[in-house]
Amino acid sequence: MQSNQRIAELLVRLMVGETLKQGELESRYGVSRRTSQRDLAYIRRALSEYAAGDLVEDQGTYRLSRQSESTDSAMVLTASNILLGSRALNQPELTATLSYLSSNLSPEMQLAVRQQLKLSRGSYVPLSRAKPLLHRLREVTTSIAQNQKMVFSYRSSRLEEMTAQIHHAQPVALFFETFYFYVAMYSEEHHGYWLYRLDRIEDILEKLPGEKLDYDERFSLQEHRHYTYLLDSGSMTQVRFIYRNYIQTVLDHFPDSRVIKTNADGSHVVEAYIKVDGAMLWLMSQGAGLQVLSPPSLVKRMRDALAAAYRQYDE
Repeated sequence: MQSNQRIAELLVRLMVGETLKQGELESRYGVSRRTSQRDLAYIRRALSEYAAGDLVEDQGTYRLSRQSESTDSAMVLTASNILLGSRALNQPELTATLSYLSSNLSPEMQLAVRQQLKLSRGSYVPLSRAKPLLHRLREVTTSIAQNQKMVFSYRSSRLEEMTAQIHHAQPVALFFETFYFYVAMYSEEHHGYWLYRLDRIEDILEKLPGEKLDYDERFSLQEHRHYTYLLDSGSMTQVRFIYRNYIQTVLDHFPDSRVIKTNADGSHVVEAYIKVDGAMLWLMSQGAGLQVLSPPSLVKRMRDALAAAYRQYDE
């Protein structure tokens, strides 16, 4: 084998993540240690010239360490931990996705990532009825890209709809939120935009040509994230409340909220625009750490809900 062919093959082997051993190079290519070292020197200079990484030597072995590898591994760890925290995938799909995330790292870095994820991976608890999602994700994203309508069977969480119902809708956005993937669709049954939980779509029965929906009238994921907590329902309402706990918690849950006053006792008066049905769940969860000030209709609703909860424990 000519030297240029040999060097090209060595470079490819390094690029796909192999670790080269000095003794194996000499026996496989029938070259001396000096020739082998010269080949590796050519590769080292080329990598340096094109900022493609470093050739790392360790006790007679050689591997490619890409200059971005430490950043890449940090991103893999971040994405992997977020995925593990989501609990959204079943065990086989979780394993496949974690393997894919680290597939471009070197074998040594893959091992390091696996070791750092060992505890969180071992304690992973999927949702109680986690279903395969990857195939359904591909189907829905394809329909969004191609402006297709879908005819599908959907099992709602409503008590009056215990059996799957047929729906006709055009998906426009897919996103993840609090354990579940959601699909925003223009629904014939609901006469406008509606959120469907991806795992509740049982079967996609048919795909039909859809319409290029007016962008200005499309579902706004940005607005949803700004004004919705858990449930995308209820009227958009301006609310004010006193918050006695850590103020950043409010600002994170409701991105458009703002502190309009700080009281002498360290509590804050907060103003926010929210979709009130979902927000009620969070407001009630704060207990005595939160007091709604306005509007009066929400004050009454909070009082009634908390009184009903109290009566359940009245001896």
